[in-house]
Amino acid sequence: MLVFTLGIKAVGKSHVIRELNKPLQNAIREISYGDVMLEIAKEKEGISDREQIAALPPEIQVRIREEASKRIRALADKEKLVFLNTHGFIYTIPHHAYLPGSPDSVSDVLKPDFVFLVEASPKAISERREKDLKAGRKREMNSRKEIEEALFCERIAALHVGMRYACNVKFFDNSLSVEKNAGELQRLAELFKSLKA
Repeated sequence: MLVFTLGIKAVGKSHVIRELNKPLQNAIREISYGDVMLEIAKEKEGISDREQIAALPPEIQVRIREEASKRIRALADKEKLVFLNTHGFIYTIPHHAYLPGSPDSVSDVLKPDFVFLVEASPKAISERREKDLKAGRKREMNSRKEIEEALFCERIAALHVGMRYACNVKFFDNSLSVEKNAGELQRLAELFKSLKA
């Protein structure tokens, strides 16, 4: 089963997946679309980090994404529960516009079974990005309005993928700490356990 795990940068997708994996006895295999794209970008474009991908011309980004989708589908075919950590839209630096991160040409190769959208408040996202920057991780800082716009775009992408593949879409608010979200995370784990069975 391939679970599209969507959400904007610093919303906490990887953290949520790690927390879900605990009650699922590490049944989830997380694949980062960005990591697979970076592998390909290194091979084809001499790129050294993920942030540089957003500065490439859109047609090259699309080509890299399409090749990444083939590699990911091949990996997903070997596993029972794969969470694809990705974005519905990517903010492109050269054009200051949104490029679909999961266009139909990519999704048609991946054929997701479930869409899991991780969201958080703009305040929580800003704080996480700031923390990442202080820790030395490359992160762009956006205004509250820009974060709200990106969250809106991500929700549209999640609903579109769900409609196109007639699969369930689950929204998860990751604004709170793991401790405060424990009950909801447990319910989610039970949901994914039932889907995996």
